Amino acid sequence: MHASIIIVTFNGSEYLQTCIDSILDEIRKDDEIILVDNASTDGCASLVQQQWPQVRLISNQANLGFAAACNQGAKYATGETLVFLNQDTRVEAGWLTGLLVPFGQYPTVGLVASKLLLMSAPGQIHMCGQDIHFTGFSFGRGFRAPSGSYSLPEVVGAVSGASFAIRRELWEQLGGFDLDYFMYYEETDLCWRARLAGFSSMYTPDSIAYHDFSTNRSSQKYIYSERNRLVLILKNLKPLTLILLLPSLLISEIIDWGYMLLVGREGLRAKLQSYRWLARNFSTVRGNRAQKQLSRKERDWVLLKSCTSQLTPQLHTGGRIGHAAVSVCNLWFRLHYKVVLSLAQYLNI
Repeated sequence: MHASIIIVTFNGSEYLQTCIDSILDEIRKDDEIILVDNASTDGCASLVQQQWPQVRLISNQANLGFAAACNQGAKYATGETLVFLNQDTRVEAGWLTGLLVPFGQYPTVGLVASKLLLMSAPGQIHMCGQDIHFTGFSFGRGFRAPSGSYSLPEVVGAVSGASFAIRRELWEQLGGFDLDYFMYYEETDLCWRARLAGFSSMYTPDSIAYHDFSTNRSSQKYIYSERNRLVLILKNLKPLTLILLLPSLLISEIIDWGYMLLVGREGLRAKLQSYRWLARNFSTVRGNRAQKQLSRKERDWVLLKSCTSQLTPQLHTGGRIGHAAVSVCNLWFRLHYKVVLSLAQYLNI
């Protein structure tokens, strides 16, 4: 199975030696590496040209965002399978084969996620795919667990954009990443649209990559994460489903405000800016929804069934009070989720 490995880089020259050299040990004769440089100012493009002439380089004059740059790389790819890898990763022996094997074993698996370990603490997991709460929150599976945990392949709510593979024909059917996301939540949206098209996402422990993950977040990351969670819900669920979910969606917003208060001024600013952006772009978001839903074959209840009803925060938990609040909310979420799922199945939404 011919694979195209696509890396998007932005001022990531410090990572490229480790990342690309580890990939070169993995790829086969017909595989290819495509690197899309998003207007880096640290010499990424010239470094690639000098050291790895076999890598196909696409240089942008402006930072188009992660989603657009991935789509750009995929446009030039020739592989039957598209593999997306973050610049700040290093892959282990067997990484590529591990990602590709499930496609031959399971016809309805559309995306496959690697086991991501922390580069700064190789004995600990960063994530093994993601659990997606039915209100749109995403949680990395297994954060800080021992690296030997999560030793079996499983269907998951979503892959991690740091290292995953997707069938080329499914990517084209879905139209790639949705450009409204720019960065963050684009892979979650892709997995949700794949699920609505009849394909699941799988985690495999047989593909291992190390990720230089940091708990520090930029103001941009807060802004895009806040707004894109809401875009995810608005774009993928039908109006009646949103009405049924409304009580939990409101509670999730209250929880999110509490989380942003813990973050501080940057968090509150991000929350307000996300609302402002949605207010200005709401009609566009809902208008673009129709195009992205053309490949839908499944009902909303199928998507909801793949979600979790429990919040599992790993950062900024708020201490004992925060844990207690989350536990109380999870009681509500568990009950409301069951009710909504039953109603959605009965109404065949």
